[in-house]
Amino acid sequence: MKSNNILIAHPSSANELGVIKAFFNALNIKFEETVESPYDKNFVNKIQKVRKSKNRTEIDPKNVWESIGLH
Repeated sequence: MKSNNILIAHPSSANELGVIKAFFNALNIKFEETVESPYDKNFVNKIQKVRKSKNRTEIDPKNVWESIGLH
């Protein structure tokens, strides 16, 4: 019998993740693994848009003043 229930686990280490995967595999339980981003999607979209833009200035943190033309 197929269930529509979804389980979400939050393992705190790679070892725990491995144990959970092994357990599911041993029981022939299908699962999928995703990595949740800690960043807000709107923020990520804005950053990606700026990266594609040609109207921007990149600043070298080791040489800030020369990067912006003030040396």
